[in-house]
Amino acid sequence: MSETTSKRRLEWSVFLFLLLNPFAAVVGLGVAAWMGILWNPGIWIFAFVYAIAANLSITAGYHRLFSHRSYEAHPLVQWFVALVGASAFEGSILKWSSDHRRHHGEVDTDGDPYSIQKGFWHAHMGWLLWKDSVDLPIEKVADLQKNPRVLFQHRYYAWLATLMGFLVPMAVGAFFGSAFVGLIVGGSLRIFLNQQSTFFVNSLCHTLGSQTYSKTVSARDSFFVALLTHGEGYHNFHHTFQIDYRNGIKWYQWDPTKWTINSLRWMGLATKLRTVSPSEILKARLQTEGLRLTHSGFSQERIEQMRLKVLEAQARWRKMKEEYVLLKRQAREAGEAKMRELKFELTLAKREFRAALAEWRFTLRAAPARARI
Repeated sequence: MSETTSKRRLEWSVFLFLLLNPFAAVVGLGVAAWMGILWNPGIWIFAFVYAIAANLSITAGYHRLFSHRSYEAHPLVQWFVALVGASAFEGSILKWSSDHRRHHGEVDTDGDPYSIQKGFWHAHMGWLLWKDSVDLPIEKVADLQKNPRVLFQHRYYAWLATLMGFLVPMAVGAFFGSAFVGLIVGGSLRIFLNQQSTFFVNSLCHTLGSQTYSKTVSARDSFFVALLTHGEGYHNFHHTFQIDYRNGIKWYQWDPTKWTINSLRWMGLATKLRTVSPSEILKARLQTEGLRLTHSGFSQERIEQMRLKVLEAQARWRKMKEEYVLLKRQAREAGEAKMRELKFELTLAKREFRAALAEWRFTLRAAPARARI
């Protein structure tokens, strides 16, 4: 142990919980199996559903709703997040959001609470073991401190976490025939899995995957991590465009958190969903991919010409699309000939954009493998 580490003080409450909770889960599962009561379908189904609800309370609630304010939610949703989110034992909304905003503001520096520059273990969960990284002051959350639901959860967090994390699973377990199995499976085991899912975002998402939109930060896009974290794996996109309520911006990307928020909007429980314009997203991706072409030996002038060609083609296509939609709404007043003409121009603009993008992608594929950084 280094001299610096030896002077650090352990956060004993967190250390013991992170150590004893999974230990209790393993021992409890063994005891339940020995007693022949482990396999209880009702309890396992409850634990599975409760784990998903708790995870989504963190990803859609703690993270995208409260930390980044990427949408607004009905008070009922906020109460759900505050109560079920507490069951994951990851701290209060106020503290979690404060640490997370500090992470984004000082990513990859000493000021980042869970900086990957301090090692994979530190970013994953090692930072939680020390007072100097856990007991950081609550800052930059003045907006959340005005929210009565957030303040209520913060004030009574320990009681709510115990109630929702252990007592509720025990009660459900008792209903299905075994409070003990409910406590172990719906409590300890579920909490361990919920926590590890969140921890993977801080560690794996800064280690594995591609830097699609920015190479200035360690965050990476990873489908594998997205599978583990309800869509939080498209982390390079998230660090580049923090206000966007989506992480997976394409329809086929795995982002259950985005789908949950969209479902809440459909039910009238979520409003003002914030997104970044497609032109800004494309601009960032082309900028990053342009670095690969630079290292391949392409001239800056050639790269810039190709990049502008793609962006200008996209801008023309989007403008034509907007004009077509507007004219279509006014179809009664618009002449049939005008509609046909505009539709033809729209199709042509779309083809030009696709051709420019195809040229860009072909150039990327043709770049020497050694230059693909």
